[in-house]
Amino acid sequence: MQRLMVSFVSLGMMLGSLLAGAEGDTKAAALLDQARAALGGGSKLSKVQGLSATGTLAREMGDRQVTGELTIDVQLPDKMVRTDSMSPMGDATIVLISGVNGETLIRNSKTLNAGPGLMVRTPAPPAAGSDAETQALRAARADLARFAVAFLLTSPASMPLEFTDGGVAESPDGTADVVNVKGSGSFAARLFIDKSSHRPLMLSYQGVAPRMVVQTMRGGPAPDPAAAERHANEGAAAQPPQAVDIQMFLDDYRPVDGVMFPHHVSRSVDGKTTEEWTFKTIKINPAFRPDAFSGK
Repeated sequence: MQRLMVSFVSLGMMLGSLLAGAEGDTKAAALLDQARAALGGGSKLSKVQGLSATGTLAREMGDRQVTGELTIDVQLPDKMVRTDSMSPMGDATIVLISGVNGETLIRNSKTLNAGPGLMVRTPAPPAAGSDAETQALRAARADLARFAVAFLLTSPASMPLEFTDGGVAESPDGTADVVNVKGSGSFAARLFIDKSSHRPLMLSYQGVAPRMVVQTMRGGPAPDPAAAERHANEGAAAQPPQAVDIQMFLDDYRPVDGVMFPHHVSRSVDGKTTEEWTFKTIKINPAFRPDAFSGK
């Protein structure tokens, strides 16, 4: 964790000293080509149409840290599913499934080994056809686009992106080239590429902070599921999500079939680390199950 914080402070200083560039799309294209070469080459990266990464997850929840298992499955151009399995209390395991499959939003959750008298409640998915569902679908597509940029240095066909030169970011520990990324609507991000290794260091953007509220109940009569869902939705409506500064840090690059992938990813919200991913395995173009992107 201390190593992570040192890296975060260094990159945070980079953001504070961002220098505007003026060489435009040509410079950005050259930087991306250089970065692709550092990851194994543009030819190899272009052949990656599917990815499955599995490992461990550490997430800050209030005043404690919860750990668990994480799987991220991606099938370009428009499919991505993230599965979190965490045990915040005893043997009870919460499985959260989120993502996108074309025009379909994926949101599902289940609780395993809860035991008698214990109820674990997570936020309900948005109602079908609602504005909340539309916003969630847009956010899920943005997550896919950001993952494609950070891991594959590419623009998914489902969300074409524009790359322009963003200048140079400096800190006492080194410098990074910055590429601005823009897409449809309000999609925007900044990709930081290390000047020495030419590998992506960080992706920064503004978005809604991932929220997870877990409530537990023991004893007493069984709760009314409908009432619990209404209560969860009312609570979410009372606290509308706010846009925050989010940074995704990428390190521990290792080769997978000739392509370099980050095996450690951390995410911070407004300068505070909120979660870390440590991948044990990354598979390129795996044979996904027929229901891999169904959310079940």
